[in-house]
Amino acid sequence: MSNVVKLEPVEIGEGFRFDPDELLEAAKGVGFTTLVILGELEDGTQWTSGSANTGETLILIERAKHNLLFGEDD
Repeated sequence: MSNVVKLEPVEIGEGFRFDPDELLEAAKGVGFTTLVILGELEDGTQWTSGSANTGETLILIERAKHNLLFGEDD
């Protein structure tokens, strides 16, 4: 039988955002084998870029979504 875990998002602070440039700078040299960058521009447009094909990118996004929701790696 599986356990159902209620999603309880943790907020750092109302309206707080990490600096995108600092996050990207910190990611340099980490040694990624596959990378996806998702973002939203000021006008609401979604921006997506990645280092793999569409299928690999989608799998990485789904694995990340699972990790965000359930807090565990595959």
